[in-house]
Amino acid sequence: MKKNIFTEFGLDFDNNKFGLGYSTEIEKSDGTEYRVKKFIQMDGKSYYFRFWIFKTVFFVSKRSVELVKKKRNNFKIVFGIAGYNQNYL
Repeated sequence: MKKNIFTEFGLDFDNNKFGLGYSTEIEKSDGTEYRVKKFIQMDGKSYYFRFWIFKTVFFVSKRSVELVKKKRNNFKIVFGIAGYNQNYL
């Protein structure tokens, strides 16, 4: 089963106790997701930058530039690596 993997490095108070750090989100094919505090080997890598202030998220990647509104407030400045892994639990 193929799982999408997103590892983010930077300022993120949601997933890092002291703000600065990294976390990896695993998204299953059924749409459920969870986070772990380690780097997971992945294939098909792409890179992105995400800046989230209050309810507005600015996202930049090689493929797109997006401005998205969220329902909750947050503050993040992260660099991310996206890919997939078929073998991760």
